Amino acid sequence: MNEPTVELLDTIGLPFGGQDNMEFSNPSGFACDPAGNLVVADTGNHRIVKIDGDGNLLWSLGARDDRGAPRPGTAQGEFSSPQAVCTDSEANIYVADSRNCRVQKLSPDGEPITAFGSWGNDYGQFGGEGPIGIAVDEKGRVLVSDSHTVLGGNHRVERFDSEGDYLDQFGGYGTGLGQFAGSVPIREYGLDFGPGIGPGPIGPAGIAVDAEPGLLLDRNNLGGDIYVADCDNDRIVSFRGTGEPAGVLGVDAVRRPRQLAIDSTGRLYVSGVHAHEPPFAVHDINDPHRWRIELECRWVTVLNRSDAVIGRIGTPEAHDIMEHQLGRGLHSHGYGLAVSRTDESIVYVQGGNCIFKFRVDWGG
Repeated sequence: MNEPTVELLDTIGLPFGGQDNMEFSNPSGFACDPAGNLVVADTGNHRIVKIDGDGNLLWSLGARDDRGAPRPGTAQGEFSSPQAVCTDSEANIYVADSRNCRVQKLSPDGEPITAFGSWGNDYGQFGGEGPIGIAVDEKGRVLVSDSHTVLGGNHRVERFDSEGDYLDQFGGYGTGLGQFAGSVPIREYGLDFGPGIGPGPIGPAGIAVDAEPGLLLDRNNLGGDIYVADCDNDRIVSFRGTGEPAGVLGVDAVRRPRQLAIDSTGRLYVSGVHAHEPPFAVHDINDPHRWRIELECRWVTVLNRSDAVIGRIGTPEAHDIMEHQLGRGLHSHGYGLAVSRTDESIVYVQGGNCIFKFRVDWGG
């Protein structure tokens, strides 16, 4: 494996987090639009932020309380712990408004257009803690991960048209081809360490669509190959554009994958959730504020279409920044990840409350 050359260009935000402009609290979802702007799901601040390619704030959208502090909200243009975003060919933004169990569509300027979804297990509804992964395919259809938690979930990917009308779904609970979750006993999630401690079961998470023209023509592929982070089964599941299961990737190469991004050459970027199950001695049970991060999860793993690991992205200085507040590193609620659509050497990665901007040179 020839490692790419990686340079940390910028760190956006503060390690300890914050609520002011260009400060974040666990920003766990990223997307780049066709103009190279970065859209951020600022999860802990219940807002969506848009930044240009030079790191300048364009706009921020979300509810605020009487003191001006961010708060969760339920109206259109308000959010509750949004965990993923994506953009379409016209730079419209789709938000996985997770705790509100819905998806919101915004204009490129941040104007609310529509919202769809609710809590439940019927068609077009979301279970668990709501949608946590989202992508748009070449036909403009919106794919949404319907997550799982200890309270249950639907273990599926649902597909909608651009106006939010339900089209179809695929997936299911289990460890077989085309299924999500199911292989990790609850005990291993660390739930007995105390309420709210431990990453917990997740189910299907990040989604990426490979719309390389040759794939579309060769396979009559109806929007491109679909990759879904099957977090609890430690793998990536691939599907054809029809929703038919195609295979698995990343077995023994990724651990608890959470977010995905793909570039035009088919490089699949994978970020993961830190794990602290046995036999990994990465934290002190008696001092949960001083958990340490598995080394694997300090890197973004990159796979090719043939399921080979072709590189890992990270730098020592980025790792130093991740050792932030109370000794904790990356957050356990998913890592934002995006590749610029105007310069694919630019990769954005969440590091705790910060956003790292890397330049990745693959050579040749």
